[in-house]
Amino acid sequence: MIDLMDGKEGRWPAIRASILFSSILTPDAAARREEFCQDLKSLFDRLQAAFSSLTEKEMASCGQDGVAAEVFLQIDLEKRQVVLDKLFKYCNIDFHLFTELLQTLQSHFPDCHLIVPSLQGYELAKEIRRFLGSPKLECLYLKGDTDERLLMGEALREVSFEDILDDTEKHYKEHGGAEKRKQELGDGSELSMYRMGPEGEEEVLWMQVRIGLPRIINPSLPQHHPAQRDQEQRHEQPAEERLHHSQKLVP
Repeated sequence: MIDLMDGKEGRWPAIRASILFSSILTPDAAARREEFCQDLKSLFDRLQAAFSSLTEKEMASCGQDGVAAEVFLQIDLEKRQVVLDKLFKYCNIDFHLFTELLQTLQSHFPDCHLIVPSLQGYELAKEIRRFLGSPKLECLYLKGDTDERLLMGEALREVSFEDILDDTEKHYKEHGGAEKRKQELGDGSELSMYRMGPEGEEEVLWMQVRIGLPRIINPSLPQHHPAQRDQEQRHEQPAEERLHHSQKLVP
């Protein structure tokens, strides 16, 4: 576990996070971890500032008692993988959480694969495809009208990540659109995904995907180093930090 608190109680009260590194680190890996932590702190500072700029009414509408976002990561440099256990933004703030985190991960771990073991939300799935491409589908858990089933290995041969996103897009078009469904669910909820197969339409309860983390991402994104972005945006951040209860980053 990495403690990012720097001895400052309540530095990020709007963020719930757990960052786990593999326990055995070479000197080089330890140095990469420290550099990553510095950039992650800058990311959390920007996210906290975006939340603090909301009105009291907007803060109160967050679905997790003042928690704006959750970030749960496991990083194993020996296996060369970054496991994104959870990434979710619970309220409508002007902060692109996935793209900010992705640029930080790519800056420090371009030789690793990103694994999302329980991908559920349609929005995150689209972000992964937009900025990384279509990932490899490793597991798929589906719910039909009468039963649930887990697809792995050969059972996935006729299913692709692209097919699921296409089927999901068709589903929402037939039901008034994704935006309409988002408004019905409210902030803090995820849009489900769907697959249309021989058994009819099934809801995707979760799927596990894997894709590489190349250093260069979508050229439409600014290619600034996280620390540079922090300096450029520092003047936009509120000078006063919100001090609250002690926050620990725990698994």
